[in-house]
Amino acid sequence: MSGWSNEAVRRRWFVAIAILILGVYSVFGLLDARSAADRLGQACRDLDEVQTKISQIDRLKDGPRVAALELQSPAEISNRIEAARQAAGLNQAALLREQPTDPQRIGRSDFEMRMTTIGLAPSTMVQILKFCDALRDEKSGTMVRDLRLSVPRSPENGNQANSGDVEKWDAEMTLTQMIFSPKSK
Repeated sequence: MSGWSNEAVRRRWFVAIAILILGVYSVFGLLDARSAADRLGQACRDLDEVQTKISQIDRLKDGPRVAALELQSPAEISNRIEAARQAAGLNQAALLREQPTDPQRIGRSDFEMRMTTIGLAPSTMVQILKFCDALRDEKSGTMVRDLRLSVPRSPENGNQANSGDVEKWDAEMTLTQMIFSPKSK
C-alpha cells in the first residue's frame, strides 16, 4: 500500500461518502415520490367522489321536494283527489270518504303536516295504484303515506265479495302534505 498516497485515500473516502449521501438522497427521493403517488391516487379518488356528488346534486336539484312553501286549501285537495279518481278510472261512487285535518306541527321543527284520510270502495289493485300515483305531487310536498288494503265483504252473508276474475280491495289511505312553516311567522 505504499503506492497509495494519503491524498488518494482521502479522495476515495470523499467519493464513498458522496456516494453514500447520494444514496440516502435517492432513497428519500423514492420515498417522497411514492408518498406523492399515494397523495395523487387519493386526490383522484376524491375527485371521483366530488364528481359523483355533483352529479347527484344536479339530478336532485330539479327532483322532488320534501315540503311545500304554502298550504293547499281544502278545495285544492278535493280537486286533486277528483283528478286522481278520474285518472285511475274510478267512478264517482268509488270515493267513500275524504276527511282532511288541520295542519299539525312536527315536533319542534319548522314543518307542519296536513293529513287527509281517503276511503275507496272495492277497486282493483291497478286502479288503487293509479289513484295513489296521481295524488302524488313532489312540488307541493303531497304524497300517499299510508295505504291499508282489506278484502271487501258482501253485506248479505259476510263472505268475501271477490268472486270472479278480477280481485278487488277496499282501500284506505292517508294523503299527506308537508309544509315549510317557520315557527317565527
